[in-house]
Amino acid sequence: MKNMKTTVKALLVSGSLLVGSFAVANAMQHRDPSKMMEKRIEHMKSALNLSDAQVSQIKTIYKQNEATLKSDFQAMKAADKGSDAKKAAREKMRSDMKEIQAQVKQVLTPDQQAKLQEQMAKRKEHWKDHDKDRDGGNAQPQSK
Repeated sequence: MKNMKTTVKALLVSGSLLVGSFAVANAMQHRDPSKMMEKRIEHMKSALNLSDAQVSQIKTIYKQNEATLKSDFQAMKAADKGSDAKKAAREKMRSDMKEIQAQVKQVLTPDQQAKLQEQMAKRKEHWKDHDKDRDGGNAQPQSK
């Protein structure tokens, strides 16, 4: 009976570790910058009604900047929470993303640009509300 309890406990621990490792692997996969960019392009394609030529141009822009984005992502991941290194990495990532956004906007029509700006404003408001909820209403304004 004691052997059976030990075996059951070992199986439960093993199962928990296995499930946990799949969860971590899944989370890491969703944070892969190249996968995130693919999802972003697909979203833009449907939301902005992009042509195939525009999709191709935007993919090229993201491919040209892929190494920079991965480097930024790794720097963010490696830096300690709240550290100056984390703040510097975040600022570099924001700067790089703004540059990429500027390149993407050149591919869009004026109507598509306006729609993209509208979507970005909504997303910014959503995250502002999210931060406020998370911080109990004491969210600090983020620098631009």
